[in-house]
Amino acid sequence: MNFRYRFFAFLSIFLVVLLLRAPSKAEVLRMIGPEDVGGAWAEVIKRFHERHPLIRVNYISGPWSTDERQNMYIRSFLSGDPVELVYMDVTWTAKFAAGGWLLPLDEWFTPEMQQEFLSGAVKAGYYEGRIYRVPVRADVGMLYYRRDLIPKPPRTWGEFERICQRYSRPPDVYCIVFQGMQYEGLVCDFLEYLWGAGGEVIDPKGRVVLDSPQGLEALKFMRKLIERGWAPKAVLSFQEQHSLSAFSQGKALFMRNWPYAWTILNRQDSPLRGKVGIVPFIHKEGHESVGTLGGWGLGIARGVKEPERAWKFIEFATSTEAQKILHFRRGAVPSRKALFFDPDILKVSPHYRDLYEIVMRARARPVHPDYPRISDTLQKHVSAVLAGVEGPEEALKIMARSIEGTLRGREEGYLKRIAIDYDLRRTLLNTVLFTSISVPLEFILGLLIALLLTAQFRGRSFVRLAVLIPWALPTAVMAMSWQWMFNNPFGVLNDLLVRVGLAERPFDWLSSPSGAMFAAIFADLWKTTPFVVIILLAGLHSIPQELKESISIDGAGPLRRFFHLTFPLLLPFVRVALIFRIIHAAGIFDLIWVLTKGGPADSTRALCIYIYEVAFRYDELGYAIFLTVLFLLALIGMSFLIVRLTTLGYERT
Repeated sequence: MNFRYRFFAFLSIFLVVLLLRAPSKAEVLRMIGPEDVGGAWAEVIKRFHERHPLIRVNYISGPWSTDERQNMYIRSFLSGDPVELVYMDVTWTAKFAAGGWLLPLDEWFTPEMQQEFLSGAVKAGYYEGRIYRVPVRADVGMLYYRRDLIPKPPRTWGEFERICQRYSRPPDVYCIVFQGMQYEGLVCDFLEYLWGAGGEVIDPKGRVVLDSPQGLEALKFMRKLIERGWAPKAVLSFQEQHSLSAFSQGKALFMRNWPYAWTILNRQDSPLRGKVGIVPFIHKEGHESVGTLGGWGLGIARGVKEPERAWKFIEFATSTEAQKILHFRRGAVPSRKALFFDPDILKVSPHYRDLYEIVMRARARPVHPDYPRISDTLQKHVSAVLAGVEGPEEALKIMARSIEGTLRGREEGYLKRIAIDYDLRRTLLNTVLFTSISVPLEFILGLLIALLLTAQFRGRSFVRLAVLIPWALPTAVMAMSWQWMFNNPFGVLNDLLVRVGLAERPFDWLSSPSGAMFAAIFADLWKTTPFVVIILLAGLHSIPQELKESISIDGAGPLRRFFHLTFPLLLPFVRVALIFRIIHAAGIFDLIWVLTKGGPADSTRALCIYIYEVAFRYDELGYAIFLTVLFLLALIGMSFLIVRLTTLGYERT
């Protein structure tokens, strides 16, 4: 017994020793980023593995689109299996932190450590007093200028205007190119003008102050660039690469862009090598220059089993060694202050001394969980001002009301939110306008065609078949076809109108609110009138021939026959057609989504498109479901009303 006890005790101790000496299984930490061009992240991860063999990092190459990568992270958070290392854009922090998806980093990223990084980049990582993001790389908007053509770069709007008047020669050489397309880059440009005039979108107390004299000055100045020909009209479709291409070809004296462009402009094969300078972006007299902060940083997903291991990688990835790798292999702008004066970096990028002054003035875009929706609002209406679709005063009021409704809506219950949701009100007006015009026109046209098809004439079968073709075509294909036909200047409709003399020049159908709504109604009329024809034609054929002959013998003319016999007997079919068409028109989505995507400036955004965006773009599924239920109840009520109004007395009895 004693021997057996000693044997098992010895065996237990031996097994414990083996377990303690056995190598631990390495924990795998995942992160999602764009394609690792140049192998910068691969080198950073390799060196980290050499120092920490028990912590493995898996870099997942995601799509180039930042929105798509953001959605990949959100899906992982919601699935309960979060991607551990959150490599996020500067605008994601507030949204992710408000969603409870990030772990606060205060215990590791101390105030002393934060002093070593760019202050603006650090500030962008805060949400409600806690730090969630460590900056890995920085970015800032700035002004490039032709140093060989401009003796002294401008600092203010007034100096810029004088240089444009003196040196620009459009269309050969414009004054400036920038990012004018309706996307996030346009918001960055607009904010630099707004901040440079002393304006704000949201003040420190959380109030929307965009509708201000400063905001009006910023929009008017941007519009002036297009009106006076200082920027090409094509800038309305420019992103960063388009601006860089035009500037590098000598088509402009100035360019608003990000730091990456410097390296490209100073390559060996660049025609502008050594001819380009950089300065802070221009500002209004009496104010200061401010650049829009960009960049990426790392955070830790909430729910990670051992966050200390994740922090060790973040600590290494933001170290001097790692940031130099990212700079030399990927061209990333460091987030550490000292690296702007590092001899190795200055040897390759001597402009970093000037860049440091610009990046220290950088400001983050509004830090708010609803920033994606705020950005969408700014994009749509600033773009509309540049295109001349909206006036600056009108656009400012709409933007301010929309953003205010967004911010206040989060704090209110769903019922009260409906009353203050400015975007919802505009969307409802669009939906009512679209439905109230399209449905009556389709019904009248459908009734006339159905009456025509009941008559006896040669080729009637062929005409009946031809009428059904629009209804048989897939809506998306049909909408794309109409998009091309309404296009300016290539569309067949514009060509036809000009040829027959009904128009002096092509009309911008899809880029003006009235033209886009007309195009949507016209396309819907062409697509769905055949449905009304089918229903009413069936009703017309159900009327007994004996009744028609009897009322004719009594001396009734065509109008009396229609109103006293045909239409009353057709009412059940009219009821069905109206109910189906109102439900379909009020719930329109696919046609408008393909044709205009709700633009320009939300002038054709219907209710279903708005609900879709609330649910899947702004991640407010609860509010979207609430609106959907109300919409369903409204359609049921409308259907009962139509039945009531189209039921005659004899049918009730």
